[in-house]
Amino acid sequence: MATKQSIPDRGIKLKAPAGEAAGPLVELFGHCTLVEGYALPTFNGCHALVALRDTPGTTVALLTTEHRLQTLLETALATGNLIDFYGRKLTDPPTPRGGTWSVDVYRIDGVILYNMT
Repeated sequence: MATKQSIPDRGIKLKAPAGEAAGPLVELFGHCTLVEGYALPTFNGCHALVALRDTPGTTVALLTTEHRLQTLLETALATGNLIDFYGRKLTDPPTPRGGTWSVDVYRIDGVILYNMT
């Protein structure tokens, strides 16, 4: 019978994976101004740009690989309705097509779409 070998502790701390969230879970509100979807070998999902409601003039990017969240973001873009999103700010966000981000980027795990009429 084979036994599991333990890996000795070498005191090495691995660097967090690219795109790892560093900040606490936050809840922010805003209006979706763009949604771009990707089906690339390195990233399958979407990013959305959101103009924040509580800090006018500030735009953030949201990343998700969840189709349900992407659908809500697309609906928010089409209707202009307010969204509420939950996410963590990324310290080293992935860029699906390379380049760099010029806004703060959040990996999201929840979206609420409000009907404001």
